[in-house]
Amino acid sequence: MDTILITNDPEIARDAQEAGVSRIMVDLEANGKIERQASRNTFISKHRKEDIAPVRRVLDKCPLIVRINPWHSGSEAEIEYAIANGADVIMLPLIQDMKEVYSFITCIDGRARPLPLIETIYSMEHLHQIANLPEIAALYIGLNDLHLELKMNFLFEPLSLGMLDKMADTINKTGKPFGFGGIATMGSGELPAERVLAEHARLGSSRIILSSSFCKEVQITQPEDRVTRLQNALGKLYDAFNKFKERSFGQQQEDARLTNDMINIIANRLKAASQ
Repeated sequence: MDTILITNDPEIARDAQEAGVSRIMVDLEANGKIERQASRNTFISKHRKEDIAPVRRVLDKCPLIVRINPWHSGSEAEIEYAIANGADVIMLPLIQDMKEVYSFITCIDGRARPLPLIETIYSMEHLHQIANLPEIAALYIGLNDLHLELKMNFLFEPLSLGMLDKMADTINKTGKPFGFGGIATMGSGELPAERVLAEHARLGSSRIILSSSFCKEVQITQPEDRVTRLQNALGKLYDAFNKFKERSFGQQQEDARLTNDMINIIANRLKAASQ
């Protein structure tokens, strides 16, 4: 399992790399995000393009991902800046047209790895076409915007409805790695982290973003013993994932059923609270 930490702090990025985080992300996505996710308690990045180079300088093991804004008139300039300042991977969010994907790949021109974020109904419906593009080496499925566009109450509802099973099957047939959603520390999370991780193992996912609650739980902004705290939290996550991968098919299906029941209970509670 490869873990992704979102940060624009070079010291945190350096310590996360030492602790065993697999990838660091600087998140420039801002256009329209506050409006889309205003009703949800989700992470809204305040990262700036000037954060890319300082983070890049401290990394010698972790690839650097830069998430740009949804495709717009300034996207080419964002990509050029990100590549010039050391981005290894560039993530494109909120895909609404295949022309955006083609323009994204053309602009990168092999100088970094393009990473489509599948988080719209359009990109979900065109996943086969996106995933089979030869320039695409990996994909990520975003649940925040996807569940909002689907007018759902809980971000893991696409999982309980089988949507991720279909997407995972499409991607797995290409042999390309993918990830989805975010995760808290083991033993915590509205949907317990163990349930989330078990579904990653069942679906063949190999990448996951460490959520804002994960970062809060390990007190990532506190420098003293930060590496040790991260190592401990990551060690529990990696150990659990490896154990989940060893389950029989029957156990995977039973665990998925229990997880889906839990998701539906949470979704119904959230729906009732919003009415």
